[in-house]
Amino acid sequence: MATHFITVLNGVITGQHAGDLNADFFNTPYYGHERIVIPKDVMISNYDKVEFYDESWNRKSTVQLVDEGILPMPEGYLREEDKLRRMTPEERIISGLDEPEPGTKIVDGEIIFMTLMERIKAGLEKLPHGFKIQGEEIVSMTMQEQLAAGQITQEEYDSRIATDNAAELDRRLAEQQTPVALARAEVDSAFAVSRKEKIAALLAVMGQPLWPVKAEWPQ
Repeated sequence: MATHFITVLNGVITGQHAGDLNADFFNTPYYGHERIVIPKDVMISNYDKVEFYDESWNRKSTVQLVDEGILPMPEGYLREEDKLRRMTPEERIISGLDEPEPGTKIVDGEIIFMTLMERIKAGLEKLPHGFKIQGEEIVSMTMQEQLAAGQITQEEYDSRIATDNAAELDRRLAEQQTPVALARAEVDSAFAVSRKEKIAALLAVMGQPLWPVKAEWPQ
């Protein structure tokens, strides 16, 4: 009756045989290999390690082989109960296998969007026109800073200053034209005189040299 056995070299199954356990394997690929008797109807794969099988020669599951340290955890997989499943794209990024999408980062195990400051520092975006970095904040530049940085021309600078000065004059004049101010001027002569002086001083601003680009406001 034939004996069913496997040949093993360095713990790896090299062949499956049926016949004389003590057959002469000289000048064969199996010469010098260990011989192990196995049941007749078990399913064995050549080049597997013997430790891949249990005592009854049933092949252990991949999870069991990983748990026993026989096989490493395959890259890109996670243990989920008694199975291994492929990681999601998000899990691959969080685990460090893949790089986050540009403009995102990992914080406390979550993928979140970078702040504008972080995107600028990473070279993903440029600093918006008219802004500057001050410490760890993005703040508006003054018109003088924009002019010095070449972001606006002298003509644009003068135009903006002129517009701001005209608006400021209108605002200050409007303060003297409120219903309350007009009513007080009717009944309070001292207030009326003071109000008239303020209005005259404000109107005098328009006669200053280089108005409206330059203006000195009355106190």
